Amino acid sequence: MKKKIGTVMEDQLLYGLKKAALESGEPLSRVIERAVESYLNERKRDGRDAGVVRGTFGLIKLGAEEVREVMNEPGLFDA
Repeated sequence: MKKKIGTVMEDQLLYGLKKAALESGEPLSRVIERAVESYLNERKRDGRDAGVVRGTFGLIKLGAEEVREVMNEPGLFDA
């Protein structure tokens, strides 16, 4: 399902997108979709889209009881 979005960008980027759309004969929205898709695929390939949990998994070696102690420390969740 497609969703309509709104965004703000630099004039030169928009000009470049419009020019690319004209040259390729594709709608502007399709050129933008391909650019975003390419960006997201690159992030996935580089591992930058792995998330914090996956990227830090195994760094702290604590047992369940030690984690409970830390989580129950007074003031841990105070803003």
